[in-house]
Amino acid sequence: MNKMIIANNYKEIKDYFDFTDSIITDMKWNNPLDLSITIDYYWDTQENREKNRILALHFKDCLAVEYKIKKEILEMSRDDIHFDSLFTIIRFENVEANSSGFHHFHIYTFDYKEPLLKIICKQVQLEEV
Repeated sequence: MNKMIIANNYKEIKDYFDFTDSIITDMKWNNPLDLSITIDYYWDTQENREKNRILALHFKDCLAVEYKIKKEILEMSRDDIHFDSLFTIIRFENVEANSSGFHHFHIYTFDYKEPLLKIICKQVQLEEV
């Protein structure tokens, strides 16, 4: 499989990619420090491409990761959960970069007030999978 890093920091990602309406399809730890989030990138079909690219956000050297989903969702039957809508990104932001070199990222999906993910890490990269 041919993988390619297409952005090496938040500014490059923000300048060239908009994750709004893209869908998180997978989340995994590559090792105990690095979290990867796989995304079905929505905007490709808007640019007259035949299909969406699959992209991966790699959060390197994670100090903290908080994953928060509403309890009501987990009380539903799996058959009733619409994963695409629950995991459609509505906002991805770098809320803080502090002097110690850590960046604070928030990824919002179904809830505009509470992010699905809060990630504190040293670096973020974007890869075409």
